[in-house]
Amino acid sequence: MPSSTSALDASHFLDAMSFNADSLRDAKAAVHDSSEYRSAVEDALRDAPDGLRRATMLYLLSRPEEAIECIGDEQTTQGVLLRGLAALETGDPSTAAASFIGLVGTDMEGTHFLTNLATAAALSGDTAMAQKAAAKLPDGADALYSEGIALESDGEYDEARQKYEEAIEKDPTHARAMFRLAHRLDTQGQDDRAMELYGRCIQLNPTHANALQNLALLYEDHDRFAEAETCYRRVLDADPSNVRARIGLKDVVASQNMYYDEDHERREDRRAQVLRTPITEFELSVRSRNCLAKMNIATLGDLVRKSEPELLAYKNFGETSLQEIKDILAQKGLRLGMSQQDDAPLYAAPRQQAEAQLNALFGAPAPETNLATTGMPPPTSAPLGGASTDPLEVPIEQLDLSIRARRCMDNLEIRTVGDLIQHSEAALLASKNFGQTSLNEVRRKLEGMGLALKRK
Repeated sequence: MPSSTSALDASHFLDAMSFNADSLRDAKAAVHDSSEYRSAVEDALRDAPDGLRRATMLYLLSRPEEAIECIGDEQTTQGVLLRGLAALETGDPSTAAASFIGLVGTDMEGTHFLTNLATAAALSGDTAMAQKAAAKLPDGADALYSEGIALESDGEYDEARQKYEEAIEKDPTHARAMFRLAHRLDTQGQDDRAMELYGRCIQLNPTHANALQNLALLYEDHDRFAEAETCYRRVLDADPSNVRARIGLKDVVASQNMYYDEDHERREDRRAQVLRTPITEFELSVRSRNCLAKMNIATLGDLVRKSEPELLAYKNFGETSLQEIKDILAQKGLRLGMSQQDDAPLYAAPRQQAEAQLNALFGAPAPETNLATTGMPPPTSAPLGGASTDPLEVPIEQLDLSIRARRCMDNLEIRTVGDLIQHSEAALLASKNFGQTSLNEVRRKLEGMGLALKRK
């Protein structure tokens, strides 16, 4: 759309308010490509009352959630179409499919409409409807993509992948086929090709926001935090309220500011193993062993949390037993009364600095904000696993795990500490990108709460 006439064209489009899926797609691309067109839509939005016209402007400006609110119960064909398109963009394929199905057989039908119908139906599990929509499309990349997503919905992943490959071969700029193929490769662990396809996808206009976010996650998996940060910032440039991108950005900024010392990690791993050593493995006097058993001290980790006065206060535990214990601990480089600060991660301060940087960018949340208003969990003043909280109900977020460990929790749908301890070490290690370092991190967090992972 020529820039010299873009403002005029935008005004004409908004005044006419007569569009189908194809013309709406073209108008949205024009908003992205032309600053004049975008400015014209933004100017018109300032004075527009709620309703279809305002909803259309919001949709063109890539603000689908607000568009849905403005549409209300609008039942015109344009209103139903817009509701479906906005729902699909916000990750609600069931609502999108219901809207599109209601328009089948109307003058809204067209290539872009049928492609959207196939996508929404497939993502909502209606394989039959996805196949019907694909069958109506003329031969070409859109038809191949639609056949592919219908096959994917039916669990035919290899066949779907082949269709996506064929669609891209016919149209190397087909963003949807590129994204779905990248997503399939991503889930199959073929990261290099997935990153290549996501990278090609985000170069297209308008940029595919989900491709940016998925690419950012892959970059994180490969410790390419600076590139992940760039992806998240691009998402937030277009949608500053995107909660997923904001949280992702916070993580990668923190990761880049973390102090990571591999030798320290190895030392911590060895120390964790030593702390799990049973007391029964040491040659103790009968009196010392009986006293420790009655105090429920089973491992060296239990023992070092006790102070000298605590041990001496116990009946029949005297100076001789105390010296015996101290000698054993000294052999392992340990001592009585090791404080929680001895176990604190070295990168706590840099993480706080990174959070301060993000607060400077987006503003610190108000003291009484909550998930409903900010999309971020409220801060907690209660100590982790403290007396006022059941440790098993503590949300996983409060453990402040590393990115890799937290992603494993998400993949396994682990929401609380109670969920976590129902998993064994083997189950966690079987999760993608979860290794021994992450396992040791989880162990340390649980040991600090007096808990442990499930035994095999």
